[in-house]
Amino acid sequence: MDFEINHTDITFIGSGISSSFSILHFLDLLEKEPIDKKISLTIIDRYPEFYTGIPYGVRSGYSVLLITSLKNFLPEPELSKFIKWLNLNKEWLLDEFRTEGGQLSLEWLATHKERLKNNEWEDLFIPRRFFGSYIDQKVKSTLEKAINEKRVTVDYINSEVTDIDKNNDSYTLSLCDHKKISSEKVILSVGSLPTLKLWKNEDLIEQDNLMFINNPYKPNLGEVLGQLELFLKGKNAKEVNALIVGANASGLEMLYKLNDLDAIGSKIDKFTMLSTQGLSPDSIIDEEGKKKYTPKNLLALKDKEDLTASQIAEATYKDLDVADDVKLGAASTVDIISGAFGALLKKLNREELRKFACLYGNDIGRRQRCAGYHYSKTIDALKEENRFEHIAGRFVDIKKESDQAYFFEYLDTASKTNKISKDTVDVVFNCIGGTNLKASDVPELLKNLIQKELCVPNESNIGFDVNESLESSKNLHVMGPLLAGNIFDGKAVWHVEHCGRIIWLSGVLSKSIHQYYKLLEPKK
Repeated sequence: MDFEINHTDITFIGSGISSSFSILHFLDLLEKEPIDKKISLTIIDRYPEFYTGIPYGVRSGYSVLLITSLKNFLPEPELSKFIKWLNLNKEWLLDEFRTEGGQLSLEWLATHKERLKNNEWEDLFIPRRFFGSYIDQKVKSTLEKAINEKRVTVDYINSEVTDIDKNNDSYTLSLCDHKKISSEKVILSVGSLPTLKLWKNEDLIEQDNLMFINNPYKPNLGEVLGQLELFLKGKNAKEVNALIVGANASGLEMLYKLNDLDAIGSKIDKFTMLSTQGLSPDSIIDEEGKKKYTPKNLLALKDKEDLTASQIAEATYKDLDVADDVKLGAASTVDIISGAFGALLKKLNREELRKFACLYGNDIGRRQRCAGYHYSKTIDALKEENRFEHIAGRFVDIKKESDQAYFFEYLDTASKTNKISKDTVDVVFNCIGGTNLKASDVPELLKNLIQKELCVPNESNIGFDVNESLESSKNLHVMGPLLAGNIFDGKAVWHVEHCGRIIWLSGVLSKSIHQYYKLLEPKK
């Protein structure tokens, strides 16, 4: 039977770092400029762990590293605050990392021994969990202070929101356990869209000679890898081949983690990556090649007026093609090309800027992927052992032969024809990234919000249209990756996966909410 829970002022749906920074910014504003009423906060997450989300919490484990160096991960002033915290907490952090990690983790510790001793963090690709522990402690301590000073109250709910109904300017939230919550403001901060399942509608499928993992983080990476270890023990002397679909950050992390754990990496004879372009993210800067490279097509547009988004995108693609022709990777060209098209974006009118944010930004980004040396080193080591192959294509299906062996079918990028893998496949990791808002498997909550037009997808199909207060409807705010395809402060935003961008936009959101409650204060 449905029943009403007391009304709350602000409800956060999802408690990853987008919510965490929004809460931190809001509490900071409340301290600097208090308001007359005590604000009631409700934070809802379907997982029992709050404030970290998947990337920085236990679901990803303790030994996966950042995809970028720390100085490129966090902007100031947060970077300096985090480093100060690292210096005070590094002993137990490194102990946890050492305990859960394997041989590659031990190599990381040995390689950076002196830097760690001297607290030289900025250039390191540190374990992501370090940041998760930091943000978890920071939010909890900041909230505790605000509660003690009677600025806010906080309720935590471990459940899933399945629907939202609008009642004038407030909302009724329906939870999966039939409970309902009334909230004046709602912050939709559910993170990235869920991974598109590639084969069968299950998170993990285990058959006699095949383990297919659609979601490596459910329930968490540690448990999934434990199941994989048991599966591999049962393979005995048979050759075992693994396929990783996707060469993005998740795919690279999975390859690294599988080879970090000897009980898994040593049991796999060959690793194959399958991605549309057949290229792994780049990590090595070619200093000489970088000096010689010029984005001529983009520079040719610098004096042109009335530019369109498609003209900038086409010039970018041509300059990327030139870089490919001379074997110059993204690590060497990303700053040059991004700087060149970034300068041109200032010439676009608002409509064209929105088109770039929706249609071209992420597509260009897929060709500019960079990663840490620790990831490329893992690939290089496997290549030297003749245990790695990267195929350019798209996953189609799994085929079972009469001898109970499995192969994978893929659409070959070059020939545009379907092919069957020459090697058998025993383990498959789905790392292709999220679905889109038009897909049939979009989460129930988002499907209901779209149907009721409380949230309207923009042309990117991975984000919702919002106003300058990040509202998709009055008092319904969006935060995090679902802000893709919007313009804020005259800047095109095609993804909100970067921590710096999350910090910036959570500041915009918190100011809007604080101003809303200030305006509601009775006139004195």
